[in-house]
This record gives sequence, structure tokens and C-alpha cells, in this order.
Amino acid sequence: MIENNAECLVERFASLQGRLVRRFMGKYRPKDREEFLDISNGYLMEAGALWSHQRHGAGVTFVSPEGIRVNAHVAMVEYPEKIDGGRLFEYLESLGVASVYFEGVEYSVPRCEMDKLMDEMARIGLLRPVISSGRFAHRLFELAHESPVLES
Repeated sequence: MIENNAECLVERFASLQGRLVRRFMGKYRPKDREEFLDISNGYLMEAGALWSHQRHGAGVTFVSPEGIRVNAHVAMVEYPEKIDGGRLFEYLESLGVASVYFEGVEYSVPRCEMDKLMDEMARIGLLRPVISSGRFAHRLFELAHESPVLES
């Protein structure tokens, strides 16, 4: 059973995304660091599991054998652990999580609720907003504290 503690899930997601992005960048060393057009779709190993990866727009979607989905996108090279409500939504949906709890409030998983959750976590200082640079400027969030490297 998956826990519904939003803080733990956000930390786990950011850590997993960071590991996958770093593994992807280390394996392929793409010249095109915005759209990855020089990389074919394929597979990579992370934590003993074979994850598939597929390029899209300005990012890469990673999928585990169990169907866990991590959609790293805008500025993933610059900010491997940076997240947003939409990407958190996709991850939680792939885990089968319908709602999460933060500070005594239940948030359902649809993107608009995840955006509210990210804003609330930033308001109390757990996350910091970051605006990515480059062609695809986007509002992302980073953990305000160093978290231990968490396994998925």
C-alpha cells in the first residue's frame, strides 16, 4: 500500500526523478539538451530495474516495469530534481494514489489540486519556486532542504 503523506511522496518523487535524469544524461550525453532529438527511445537501469524512456517535446518520460511514470520535462538538465504539479500528478496517478494529506488537508490528485499543494508547500517553506530559463520558461519547485536519497 502506498502512503498518502504528501511531503514524503514529493521527496520520493523529486529524488527518483533526479536519479533517472542523471542516469539518462550520463548514459547518452545528448548534444541537444532541450528536446533530446539526438537520443532514441530506449531503456536504462535504475536501482536494479529496467526503465523505458521516451522523448517528448522538451523532456523524457520514464516508465518502470510496474508502470510507475516519471515525466521529466522543461529544464530537466538544469534542474534534475525540480518538479511541478502536473508532473507530480502523473507520478501519483501511476502509483494509484487518489489523494494525499498535507498539514491536515486532503488534496485529491488531479493537476489543479497538485498545483495548490505545491503552492501551499512553498508558502510554508518546504518548497522553493524556481523559474527555468531557456526557450521553455516554466515555474518549477525545488525542495527547500536537502533530503536523503530515497529509493522508489
